[in-house]
Amino acid sequence: MQATFRPDRAELALWGTADPAKAARELGFPNGGEDELATVLPDDGEVAAADLPSVVVPIADALAPLAALPSPDRWPAWQRPGDSLIAWGVAAKLALEHVTAGHLVPDVRGETACWRLANLHDTRFAALAGAMPPAAHALRRDGGMWTAPEMLAAFGDTVADTCARGEAITDAGAWITALTSPDPTAQLDGTTRSALQEWARELPSDPVEPLGGNLELRLEVPADDDEPWLVGFHLQSAAEPRVSVSAERVWSAGNATLELPGTTIGAPQDALVQGLAEAARIFRPLDAALSEQRPTRARLDANQAAEFLATSPELTAAGIAVDVPSDLAGVRRLRGRLHAEDGAEFRWQAVIGDEVLRAEELDELIALGRPLVRWHGRWVSIDVREAEEVRARLGKAQAFSESEALAAVLEGRRSTEFGEVDVSAGGRLRALVERLGEPTSEPVLTGVDATLRSYQQRGAAWLQNMAELGFGAVLADDMGLGKTLQTIALLAARAGDRPQLVVCPTSVLDNWQRELHRFAPKLPVLRHHGPRRPLDPAAFTPGSVVITTYPLLRTDFQLLSDVDWDVVVLDEAQQIKNHSGQTAQAAGRLRARTRVALTGTPVENRLAELWSIMHFANPGLLGGPGRFKERFAVPIERWHDAEATRRLRSIVAPFLLRRRKDEVATDLPPKVESVVTCALTDEQAALYRKAVRDSLDAGLGTGIGRRGRILKLLTALKQICNHPAHYLGESGPLPGRSGKLTRAAEMLGEVVAAGDRALVFTQYRVMGELLAGHLADELGLPEVPFLHGGLSTARRQAMVDAFQDDDTAPPVLIISLKAGGTGLNLTRATHVLHYDRWWNPAVEDQATDRAHRIGQSRSVHVHKLVAHGTLEERITELLEQKRALADSVIGSGESWLTELTDEALRELVELSTED
Repeated sequence: MQATFRPDRAELALWGTADPAKAARELGFPNGGEDELATVLPDDGEVAAADLPSVVVPIADALAPLAALPSPDRWPAWQRPGDSLIAWGVAAKLALEHVTAGHLVPDVRGETACWRLANLHDTRFAALAGAMPPAAHALRRDGGMWTAPEMLAAFGDTVADTCARGEAITDAGAWITALTSPDPTAQLDGTTRSALQEWARELPSDPVEPLGGNLELRLEVPADDDEPWLVGFHLQSAAEPRVSVSAERVWSAGNATLELPGTTIGAPQDALVQGLAEAARIFRPLDAALSEQRPTRARLDANQAAEFLATSPELTAAGIAVDVPSDLAGVRRLRGRLHAEDGAEFRWQAVIGDEVLRAEELDELIALGRPLVRWHGRWVSIDVREAEEVRARLGKAQAFSESEALAAVLEGRRSTEFGEVDVSAGGRLRALVERLGEPTSEPVLTGVDATLRSYQQRGAAWLQNMAELGFGAVLADDMGLGKTLQTIALLAARAGDRPQLVVCPTSVLDNWQRELHRFAPKLPVLRHHGPRRPLDPAAFTPGSVVITTYPLLRTDFQLLSDVDWDVVVLDEAQQIKNHSGQTAQAAGRLRARTRVALTGTPVENRLAELWSIMHFANPGLLGGPGRFKERFAVPIERWHDAEATRRLRSIVAPFLLRRRKDEVATDLPPKVESVVTCALTDEQAALYRKAVRDSLDAGLGTGIGRRGRILKLLTALKQICNHPAHYLGESGPLPGRSGKLTRAAEMLGEVVAAGDRALVFTQYRVMGELLAGHLADELGLPEVPFLHGGLSTARRQAMVDAFQDDDTAPPVLIISLKAGGTGLNLTRATHVLHYDRWWNPAVEDQATDRAHRIGQSRSVHVHKLVAHGTLEERITELLEQKRALADSVIGSGESWLTELTDEALRELVELSTED
């Protein structure tokens, strides 16, 4: 998707994709009109005029989605729109920043009254203009093309005019009416028009013109308290900031280019005046210097000097250099602090740095009445009014809930009616915070029949420690690192005086049951699922692990919320990302000693999801959703506020454990294989039973005919396990009909979200085509390519090259097992998913080795999907039990299965009726 601004119509034209309207909607733009864009395109080393189909959106409607576009580093490469659209997103943010700060001026142009951005010489505009790709401004007009600076200036003025208009003012003259009403036409008499045009000519008009030099302000400390503070004016070279000259030299040199060592400053007097004008807008006491003929410095009183120090970050952000003496750099400030010595009751203190002031010391400083004083040999900034308010609260108590108190101490800040204040603690609360930060000890692995890798031992010990302290935990390890096993170690180590609950998607219910039986065989497991599920709380016996699903959490909410659980685990906890949804509400009302949320989906950039999951684990820790959005989500997601990010991390870090595969690579073998069992849907189960019944009841016969009928049955059952549409020859619909497809989409969603790449193998071309369309929709990818035998050699190689080398290529590649089992090098994949099984380990290994081969520097996770209770699961168990035999005896495909007796075959293929 590309974007070009059209100044003549105040519209954004979106173009460049096969369906611009669809692509625009996916990026949050409202429906726009269809039109052609008069642009140019590369043509054999030249450029040629082109009229391209586009969707046009008025700037008034485009501003919000433009400003909401993520920064370039937050786009997955395969979803990132064109640089031209990203550039206009940056332009919208810059223009709106100036509009909201009031940096606009009225004007009149011909018969039109308008607003435009004030010329503040924001160097970011010049930098953006220099970086703009041609597609952003390649609009034809009479006499040539728009340049980037021209179009960016026009865009800023359009944003200013769009935002400034509101309710029309009709009683203040024709010009004011035209400036405020939707109709900008100004019916002015000749005298008024001349006066306005003369006034407007005095206004600078090009907000993207770079300056030759930048203002530098140097603060000098007076020798005596009664003397004024001085701010000297200097001019830095824009090209070489380390080189500067005093204002005296600037005035003596005239406006000719200043020749300096290694650099020059063009139009130095203009640069100095314009810099002072911008500085005076931010720091008003400098305004008086502008009335002088040749200003070189400004005199400040103590209050103004303190204000100057407080304003210096804003001056710096505007491109004005600020230099202060070293003993004023990082000047300490007298401030209020809430301190808890024990429990959750905090008392007000007055502090300078970490030093607590006595009441009489605070009274003495207030009595001085000066904003900057020397105290104990160092400069201290004092807001006298703030100091008096701290004095009025000194020693008074303020109570928080336990979660609020813990969050405040972890963050070190707290929002109060007095504003944001520092927070500290001693006693039990400080000891608790320190224990949260201590390294975890060795885990208790009683009842666990498994050997945990070192990072899994750390994770299990961390979960056990959090539960012992009475806190909830969020385990957010990458997929494939064993979150389930680490959680089972927690469940197996508990005392057993209460039942424990695991809530998971239906697609992994069977996997949880299988893993619990495998790794904690002594733990009683109760499957709360299906029409015969227990509906009496007494069935949930102490020490048992109850497994249920998210749909049943909602359906059986009253039953499950009446039980006092020991541990409640939410697997795939992103299911509660909508905090106001029924699932999150039901999960939040479960009663438990400790709550654990498991998610393999990165939560770093999804703060609303992080709040919801953390609120489940530790209610109240992050405050309410509104306060969280105001204090963290908006500053971090919209403005990339580093301080807000640091504060949020300080709160959640003790309760969230996330390890990426590359962080634990030394603990992982080169290839990690796992079998993922998936539940059948009711439709799949009915089709499966019917296929078995029809085939076996009709008889399999003998000889070659028997072999053919067995292979036909096996093929039918495998297709049913894949998806009913595969078996029935349908094109869809696909969602909700196959447990295997649901689980595959969930797993690949985690792979994509983590920035990894995956290969998906299937032995059926039809299933590959169904997967390609479905996964593209589910994962938000432009496409999911499918490499199969029907493609030309050149097309297959292009797919391989794109997957291996192109960052913008989709991160999932589907491969036909026969077409891609050998000869391909796809080492960029770190996940291999076998959607259906060939039941020949050697063939599957050959396919896996497309990723796990020479040149692969990372561990490869191999996931083998099987349908629970079917022949897929039984054959998998057979192969695992007799792997050595299978490697040497089993031939290609399923031919070895045709040698089974009728009785053995029936036992193999019949659907299990357990639960």
